[in-house]
Amino acid sequence: MKPRAVHIRNVAARCLGLGFLSLLTTHCATTTPATQSPLASAPKVAAAKPTATAPDPFASPPEGGAMSDTPFPSIEHARLGNGLELRTVTRKTYPIVELRLVLFSGSASDGKQPGVAALAAELLKAGGAGTLSAAELSERAESLGSSLDIQTGKDSTQISMAVTTGDLDAAFDLIGAVAQRPRFDQKEFQKLQRRAFEGAESAAKSSPEWSASMVLARELFGSAGAYGHYDAQASEIQALTLAACKQWYTHNVTPLNATLVVAGDVEPSTVETAARRVFAGWRGDRPATPQSVAPATRDEEKIWVVDRPHAAQSEIYVAALGPERSSPQWPAITATNQILGGGVAGRLFLDVREKRSLAYNTGSRLEEVARGPVPIVLSAGTQTAKTDLALRALLENSKRIGSEPPSDQEVGMATRSLSNSLLFRTETVAGVADLTAKLAVLGLADDYFDGYQHALAALTKTTVFEAAQSSFAFKNPVIVVAGDASQISKPLSRLARVITVDPTKDFQITGQIPMSGAQQ
Repeated sequence: MKPRAVHIRNVAARCLGLGFLSLLTTHCATTTPATQSPLASAPKVAAAKPTATAPDPFASPPEGGAMSDTPFPSIEHARLGNGLELRTVTRKTYPIVELRLVLFSGSASDGKQPGVAALAAELLKAGGAGTLSAAELSERAESLGSSLDIQTGKDSTQISMAVTTGDLDAAFDLIGAVAQRPRFDQKEFQKLQRRAFEGAESAAKSSPEWSASMVLARELFGSAGAYGHYDAQASEIQALTLAACKQWYTHNVTPLNATLVVAGDVEPSTVETAARRVFAGWRGDRPATPQSVAPATRDEEKIWVVDRPHAAQSEIYVAALGPERSSPQWPAITATNQILGGGVAGRLFLDVREKRSLAYNTGSRLEEVARGPVPIVLSAGTQTAKTDLALRALLENSKRIGSEPPSDQEVGMATRSLSNSLLFRTETVAGVADLTAKLAVLGLADDYFDGYQHALAALTKTTVFEAAQSSFAFKNPVIVVAGDASQISKPLSRLARVITVDPTKDFQITGQIPMSGAQQ
């Protein structure tokens, strides 16, 4: 439920905006009176002789300047007797505090029950906690001008709140109740399960991105791997039980599997005092680390087509596994990714969309995971009739990034963009809290972002090209296309064997066409 109260940081932003608007209005009123036309009163002058056209200041990117060396805020660590870690970042810019109770278990901890982590985590709030019902939990958070949010990712589940400094204790009480005393109400479980079931059914029918991502995760990591499912299918959600959610909670929501991140106008001693008051009695062991299964070797080129009958557009994904997140090449990997698919300056956009008009959007992304190799995903959205041409263009650019070194200008633009975007994220307390939580989830050092900034500044086209050659020149990628199989399968079969699946029937195989193009 969204909070009815206006958050203080939004108020501050609006106040700054209104102040600037008022100043601008006053200035305009005093410099250009409404009763006098500047053009009517201007003296007449002789026509000037034609001059050469001035150079366009936007014809080329600006010269690269020195990147920021602003250090990441200091993180103060403490630990309670039960093993709960505390990470406090003091930022006194505004009287705001962001809290994140980070559990090191996400969808990768589902095991043989896809969807259980997300459903159980949402039930912590939706089922009520302590003496409070679900409605009372939300109302209590709203009375603080906040909301109680729960998000489940691949490697973590986070319970979050943002409050003013004076409401810190109240926020601790709410998060503590949700983590330690969930009610697991049967009726609320059934309602939540029904909504999740309907959401999965709807996604299978209407979301090409969801359907393609489901196949992509399975083919990259294997269905038995910790990261082998992007989300749960409707049938898998229907099979979940309240007992399964309780079991996930017992094993994963423990102090030894958590860290509490607090950022904002607060002292570490205040955080430790509040944490001891609320969490000192929390007990539980550290769960087993989800086991990763090595994906099967792909010895044949395939194109998986997720059938969407009568779709006018196709979504194309080309992906492979890159290095682990802890790789020393990571800064160069992110720069390569930026050069290839980083917005309107990326090679994919300039070539596939602008030059060849084969797609209406393009991109390249790195899906960070805590354990094992990181997926590198190239994507394009295109018209049905252009699907095979757009796929060819993605494959060509994947090959080209590993055979054509980047220019100094490309490296400069990429590294500045990455450095500045990180700096912008540290401008808000929420951004600092999120980045601090990310360090914890990925197992990175407190000063990691400082070293990352320095590494970006030291990159050259040679070091970036080496990373591109080792990670982006896909040799046998996973290719998934969501679109109208009756229209796109045969043209795609000129590139590789095509396997068609139906997302509304648990991704069952419904047809195959060999690379020759003849119907099998």
